[in-house]
Amino acid sequence: MNLQALFDAVLAVVCLALAFDASKARPAWRLSQLLLAAAAILGALRFSQLLPMPSLHQFFSMLGAGVGLPLLAMAVIQPDSAVATQRRFAWIYAIVAATACIFLVMVAQIKAWTAVCALLSALSIVVLGVKNQKKLTALGGLLLLMTLTAFALKLNAPPLLPGDVLHIGMSLSLLVLWMGSKRSVSITSTSALTN
Repeated sequence: MNLQALFDAVLAVVCLALAFDASKARPAWRLSQLLLAAAAILGALRFSQLLPMPSLHQFFSMLGAGVGLPLLAMAVIQPDSAVATQRRFAWIYAIVAATACIFLVMVAQIKAWTAVCALLSALSIVVLGVKNQKKLTALGGLLLLMTLTAFALKLNAPPLLPGDVLHIGMSLSLLVLWMGSKRSVSITSTSALTN
C-alpha cells in the first residue's frame, strides 16, 4: 500500500470512529464525519488501485470540503442549533449546501468555492475557540486552517505529497476538535448537575 492510500485510510478510520462515537443528539457532527469518511474511503480505494474511481473520489472530496466541513463548523460553533442537534435540519442543510456546491463547482465552474467553504469553516472554528477561551477547539481549528492552507498552496514535505499532508493534518485536527467538544459537553453536564 502506498502512502496516499495509507493516509486516506487513516483519515477514513478516524472519521468513521468519530461518527460512530457521536451521539444521536449530534447529527451535524455525524453527517460531517460520514461525508469526510466517504471521500477518504474512495481515496484509499483509488490510490491503492483496488477500485480506482477518480471522478467519484473527486465528487465526494468536493462534498467533504463544501458540505462536510461547514457542517463540522456548525456542530462546533453552534452545538445547540437546530442544524447541529436535529437530524432533519442537518440533512436539509446538507442537501441545500450540496446542491449549491454542485451548481457552483460543476455547472458554473467556480472551482475555488470548496476551498473558500473549507477555509472559512476552519477560520470560524478558530475565532470561536479563541473568543470562548476553548483551547482545544481553537487548537483543532488552527490545525485544520493550517492544513487546508498548506493543501491550497500545494506545500509538501517529501516524501509526503500535498494530499498526504492534508489527510494527516485533518486526522489530527478532527481528533483535537472531538476531544474539545467532548470536554465541553462534560463540563456543561457537570455544571448543570451542580446548579
